[in-house]
Amino acid sequence: MKRWIIFSIALFTTTAQADTLTLSENDAVKIALGKNPEMHAYKLGTQARLAGITEEEAQFGRQLSMKVSHRDNREPSVSSLEGVPTTSTNAQTMGLSLTQKLKTGGQYDVTFSQNRTSDNAGFRTINPVYNSDVQVTFSQPLLRGRGSVNKIGLDIAQNNLTQANIDLEGYERDLKADVRTAYWYLVLAQKNFKVKQQRYNGRQRVLETVKARIEMGVEARNSILQAELGVAQSEEDIIAAEDRIYDAEDRLKTLMGWADQPNTRITPTNAPTITDFNDDLNQGIQRAIESNTTYKNTKIDVNTRELLAHQAKDQTRPEVNLTFRAGLSGIGSNYSDELKGLSDADGRSWLGGFSIEMPSGTSTNQSRYQQRLMAVEQAELRQDYQRMQLTEIVRERFRQVRTDQRRSDVVKL
Repeated sequence: MKRWIIFSIALFTTTAQADTLTLSENDAVKIALGKNPEMHAYKLGTQARLAGITEEEAQFGRQLSMKVSHRDNREPSVSSLEGVPTTSTNAQTMGLSLTQKLKTGGQYDVTFSQNRTSDNAGFRTINPVYNSDVQVTFSQPLLRGRGSVNKIGLDIAQNNLTQANIDLEGYERDLKADVRTAYWYLVLAQKNFKVKQQRYNGRQRVLETVKARIEMGVEARNSILQAELGVAQSEEDIIAAEDRIYDAEDRLKTLMGWADQPNTRITPTNAPTITDFNDDLNQGIQRAIESNTTYKNTKIDVNTRELLAHQAKDQTRPEVNLTFRAGLSGIGSNYSDELKGLSDADGRSWLGGFSIEMPSGTSTNQSRYQQRLMAVEQAELRQDYQRMQLTEIVRERFRQVRTDQRRSDVVKL
């Protein structure tokens, strides 16, 4: 056993010298922030939420469309006025439209169409016929669907992005804390291993001294049992201490994204330091509330539920829509005549009106609105309870630190 433990100590020392990474606490944190897989997953989450905002904004973008068609038709004549046994019709159509939904809830459409039609009918005074048409249509809700309610989807998407950023910041903060904890646990494990080595060496010297005294006849032979027991206990402590070092290294490597490098040993360069404890309890409570990920997300969730309640309330209003449409048209035997008629506004039309739709009796929209209001209240109560929980936790940790400090002062005395 003695030879084995000496070989184990030598193996640990040789391995550390052969394949060692010298690492400071700040370096460990930087590596973890750059290589930790979970960190990258949270970053992808923020990118996905950003894409959701882009998707919501797209509904208020302009849409341009174009349509081109050609039609050729031949069929037997059904009227003597046509003057031919078989009528032949040829038509080409080109259309352009521009549409945009407004954040006020309204929508406008601008369309332009141009047609050319020719046939072999005898009664045609213009052949081919060129005609064009320009129309502008605008519709605007006056009650339901008017105003900021149309941006609720965008506002919720922005809230989702805010929550994703909060989650990212929270994980980054937790990762830094976990890396630092793992780093100092490794420092403690390595120092503990050295202490166990020193104790082993000391007990080994005691054993050699006892053996020498027995050979000199000044020590009873049964005294060697206690010395050998102490050496055996130290050998066991060294084995356990070395195992703790490997565990601490694996934990730190996992956090840094280096789990695939099991043979690399880590040598910390930082030494422990003692810092003064900020004993301002109120500042500690406020800092905990402002930085707590769950509390901040709940605060955003309250706002999201308020937006949904506002949307549900809007659905309980009567639907009153205003519509206006105006158009110009031109016709001629060629493109010039057609465009001149269009510019001179020879053909024009307009239409205006509004429509009203009112719910009768209790509707599902009213019930949905009440549900949304209760959801807001639930989220607010949850937020208040989380604040109380955070206050309790900070006070408990504050008392624990104070207690540890007092115990340390007593030990010093």
